[in-house]
Amino acid sequence: MADTRSRTGAAVVVAAVACSLLAASADAATSAWKLRFSFVPQRAYQGQSAAVSVLVRPAEARCTLAVRFADGSYQPGLSPVRAAQGRAAWTWSLAPGAVPGTAKATVSCGRSGTLSRTFTVVGGTVRHSKLVITAQGFSQRPDSFGSGSSVSYGIVLDNPSSSEDAQSVTVLVNFLDASDHVLQTSTTSVPAIAAATSFNLGGSTSLPSGTPVARLEIVVQTGAYAAHTLHLPAVDNVQVVASTYDPNWVSTVNGEIVNDHPTDVLTSAQLSIVLYDAAGHVVGGGTGFVFNTLPPGTRSFFSATSGFSAVPIQTASTAAISIEPSYKAPGA
Repeated sequence: MADTRSRTGAAVVVAAVACSLLAASADAATSAWKLRFSFVPQRAYQGQSAAVSVLVRPAEARCTLAVRFADGSYQPGLSPVRAAQGRAAWTWSLAPGAVPGTAKATVSCGRSGTLSRTFTVVGGTVRHSKLVITAQGFSQRPDSFGSGSSVSYGIVLDNPSSSEDAQSVTVLVNFLDASDHVLQTSTTSVPAIAAATSFNLGGSTSLPSGTPVARLEIVVQTGAYAAHTLHLPAVDNVQVVASTYDPNWVSTVNGEIVNDHPTDVLTSAQLSIVLYDAAGHVVGGGTGFVFNTLPPGTRSFFSATSGFSAVPIQTASTAAISIEPSYKAPGA
């Protein structure tokens, strides 16, 4: 009996020591790291944004980032940062001519250490557009039923050419979360953007979740440029209208379209609309259509209804409208 109690007591002591060692080992593993990556892209694309972030101890360490490309050159403009709550982050734009291939990101945080990781720079295969994005913005609203959400967005594209219309324009919009992951993608084709004008591109998309959209990633491609011939109808008496059934949100954008072409009949028109708040910031957008046949010098009422329901009515102050018209010449 005594031997049994002795062996039992010894087993308890051994078990206790083992547990203590395991706990100490776990604590050591938890507290051992001082620097680690929280985000490095697998791929980064010429002419688009890229980001790197790290977690670091102590929580206010000063860190630097160096990005070395495949030819040995370095990304300029990456300034040192002071970590905030243990996180240091950098975001920059890759030049359209950034060297494709394997690049290395190296982060140094003083006594906390140095880390490196590689990623791939992907070369552009499309013609870069001369169009300039001068404004963008969006509003997001949770769905009434289910776990999804909807986003209303607006983008303003400027054609700086005084003599050429941009033709076959394609605009790809990625909706990104705070971790730079793509939540959804929307693609819009615009037949032409007139010389020396801005095009107001409005639209909407549905997301399968309520994850907040942090920013838009926009890629503009232009198929060709041609001598300026495009004539655009005028709009008048534009109003942003609240929903009758849900008065806190935008329902439609109403107004009048005017055929001011000197000779041709306006047979139809697609409307692309961007909404602004009182401070001039883009808060959303949408689309509409006009199918009335308008001879020169006549006008028609329109009510654009698509894409606005995620925009709070109190933020939507004004609307800017661009038109894709279809004309018929006399006798045609």
